[in-house]
Amino acid sequence: MDVNIQLFTGSCTVPAELNLQSITNKLNKILKRTNIANALIGWNKDADLPEITSLLKRSGADIYLWLPVFSELEALAGFSPIIGHKNKELKINYDMGNGENFIFYCPANAENLETFTRIYEEHYSREIYDGVFLDKIRFPSFIGGVDSVLTCFCDCCRSKYDLPETGELYAADSINPLGITSYNDLHYDMDGAFKKIFEYKYSAVFNSLEYLCAYFKGKGLKIGFDLFAPFLAYFTGQDYHRLMPLADFVKPMFYGMTNAPAGLPFEINMYAGAFDNDAENAEKRKKLFLDCIGYGNGFINSEIAGIRKIIDNSGLKTRLYAGIEMNYNGHIAPVTVEYIRESITNIKGADGIVASWDLNTIPDSHIDCLLDAVEFSYAR
Repeated sequence: MDVNIQLFTGSCTVPAELNLQSITNKLNKILKRTNIANALIGWNKDADLPEITSLLKRSGADIYLWLPVFSELEALAGFSPIIGHKNKELKINYDMGNGENFIFYCPANAENLETFTRIYEEHYSREIYDGVFLDKIRFPSFIGGVDSVLTCFCDCCRSKYDLPETGELYAADSINPLGITSYNDLHYDMDGAFKKIFEYKYSAVFNSLEYLCAYFKGKGLKIGFDLFAPFLAYFTGQDYHRLMPLADFVKPMFYGMTNAPAGLPFEINMYAGAFDNDAENAEKRKKLFLDCIGYGNGFINSEIAGIRKIIDNSGLKTRLYAGIEMNYNGHIAPVTVEYIRESITNIKGADGIVASWDLNTIPDSHIDCLLDAVEFSYAR
């Protein structure tokens, strides 16, 4: 089981407060008991960590630049926004308190892609990196309500894709507003109008990432993807079937205790409450949704099995690393050693794990638990 680490160095312009000695000690503790396959570090543009990167290089780890693509970089340049189905600019700002804001811009817009590559060239291109770990490679989730998911209707998207007419798209059934009928092979069957939007978003994200991956591979860099868990990825334009061949590894975010974007409980609740302000409806909607996808014991392994099926059936060499949150952050990520132990030891079918999402704030007790659980997995 490969072990990978993430280190958040701050937003693009505001550095995080890093305890470099603590980070070094944690790395040494890990390296005494196992190898680190990849270190994902980002995304403050001025971060310079020579002692840490030298330690990682000496250990044989590959270093990836952790970089958001369709969000978080607006302090460095202007981007064309996402337009909702009511022909209004989508304005979402979810403040994580660490510099992340989740303000998204249109993934299909060619000028946005050019702006992103220019930002990379001007602020992030360094010889120390073996690859790029691309984050925020999606449309928004339900954090802004249903309007943030029924996107994008900008002129660019309208000219490229056959989109349904805008207006009130919600289905008549308030408990099953998207008309979902089943979840199989990491895809949903649902009402035709909604499916048309989600299929378009699949194409928009894939086409842009195909371009960016060719760009980075042309520079000799490996590619990693930060992805939503498959049952959530569908709503944001991330199609595992199309994206897997582009990457050297993927990290589905199986964040079971995170009360913030990408966290499984958070995103499920965002879906349930996105369509109206009726708490009773939200609970009914949540139950119907969870029953439909079979959420419960063994569900994460069924998601992993779906991804593994893509890898095996297509003969891909893409590595599958389960992202498990291990940092502790109060109410946002109230992670416990019991949760880490159970998550790692119960995982089946993954090539490894990513100790997410910030080594700087992972307690020593969680590092010890990670190493014990990995050794237990080796012994099985």
